[in-house]
Formats: sequence, C-alpha cells, structure tokens
Amino acid sequence: MDSAQLWETDLSGIELFQATFFHHRFTKHFHDTYTIGLNEAGQGCSQHRGAEKIHYPGSFKLINPGDMHTGQVASPEGWSFRNLYIGLPLVEQVLAQLEWPRSGLPYFVEPVTWAPDLQPLFHQLFDALNTPNGLLRQQSLLLDLLSLLFQHYAEHQVALRPLKSESKAMQQARTYLEAHYAENISIDALAQQVNLSPYYLIRSFRQQVGCPPHHYQRHWQLKQVKHALRAGQPLATIATEQGFYDQSHLNRAFKQTFGVTPGQYQKGNSVQYP
Repeated sequence: MDSAQLWETDLSGIELFQATFFHHRFTKHFHDTYTIGLNEAGQGCSQHRGAEKIHYPGSFKLINPGDMHTGQVASPEGWSFRNLYIGLPLVEQVLAQLEWPRSGLPYFVEPVTWAPDLQPLFHQLFDALNTPNGLLRQQSLLLDLLSLLFQHYAEHQVALRPLKSESKAMQQARTYLEAHYAENISIDALAQQVNLSPYYLIRSFRQQVGCPPHHYQRHWQLKQVKHALRAGQPLATIATEQGFYDQSHLNRAFKQTFGVTPGQYQKGNSVQYP
C-alpha cells in the first residue's frame, strides 16, 4: 500500500517528504526548490533531461529548481525515500553563511549521486528538522550538508577559505554558549558575537574545540540538568528551565549522552541492557 507524508518544518524554508510507493507514478513536473533526497529501499526510476535515471538504495537525489522530471517505482519491493525541499531564499541565506566564492546558485549536474559518507549527516538533519530541536543544531547540520553537496557535486566545485588560528574568538564563543546554554540561539547570533561568518565559525569551533557549537551548548545544558537532578528538582521543571522543549526531549538527550534516563540518574538506579 502506498504511503506518503509532506509537511513543513519549524525551520522556515524547508519541507520534508517521506514515502513508500508500490504503484504511484509522478507525472512530469518540477519544483521551485532544491530537492535533496535519500533513496532508502527498493528502486525508483525517473526521466530527467531526456535520460532515464535509476534511484537505487543509498543514492542521493539532487534536483535543481526548475528541472523537469518524472518518477515511478522500478522494483517489486517498492520504493522508499525521504526528501528535503529547500526554498531559494533559504539557500541564498546559506550561501552567504558559507561565504560562497561564486556568484549565482549552485547547479547539480547529476540527479542521482552515490555519496555514502553523507548518509549519516542527511539522517541527522532530517531527524533534527522532524523532532523538537534547537535552532543552532538545525542550522548547523543544514550548513554542513549543503556545504559538502555544493562543494563536491555542483557544476563548479569550489573550496572554502582555509581556517586560521581563532583561539580568542573560539573562547568568546564558548563563553557565550555557556552563558546562554538554555536559549534557542541561532548560528547568526553566535557568529555576530565573535565577528566571524557562521560556517567559518562552525568549522573553526569543530577544529579547535573538538565538536560543533550545538554539541557544546547541549553539553552545558546536560551539565546543569545533572546539578538540578542531584538537588531533587522535578523533571518537568528541569526540562523547562534548562532549555528543553518538554520532558520527553530531555529524556532522549540525557539517555543518548549518559546511557540512563534522568529519572534513573536521580534515583541512582542501575540499568542492564540485553
């Protein structure tokens, strides 16, 4: 049975699409957005610029705005995939954040691309856009993915400016994140604090600190959560005061990092996993 879902995200300018098809056929059409898709199971095929393209498991769809194309199932086991539809105003904003060295919009040459190293990053971004997450994490993952795609799979491959020693700026960024750990700050706001471009800041922070800024912010959130748990505060209160969307959001983040839930940590319980 065919199933599909299309929905807007909290990050303005992006829609998500997830589908499993056994019979559906897309007639000839185009999008006014960039389509970044990951084919997850089965096979699909499409007509694109007069040629037939096979969408095999693990491959990416990279479709430019205005590119006319079709799509249909091409295997008995169906065709499952996820798409990001990214609007042009957001892409233009991203290019400015990347300090993109070329004029005009990037143009993908091949609509089907094999890039296995980008699959985990795509899943991280899709999940971050689909569940309650901070703006800093969503924007940072989007910059990471689009930077790599535009650098390596667009018509004119480019290199971003090399990193320099930015120890003073990185210490300022760390201090700001520690002071505002519970706030939903944007990458632009953080970059303005240290007078660096957003993606240059992310790259420098990752090189010198060992993780991107949104991971560092989450570390400080969870550090304060542990203090609050030891003080016996209610979980719902802790979640609200420490910058989480709700208690379930706190539970997921805490267990991912420490291996136990906040409640188990507060009670001193040990957990055995099969």
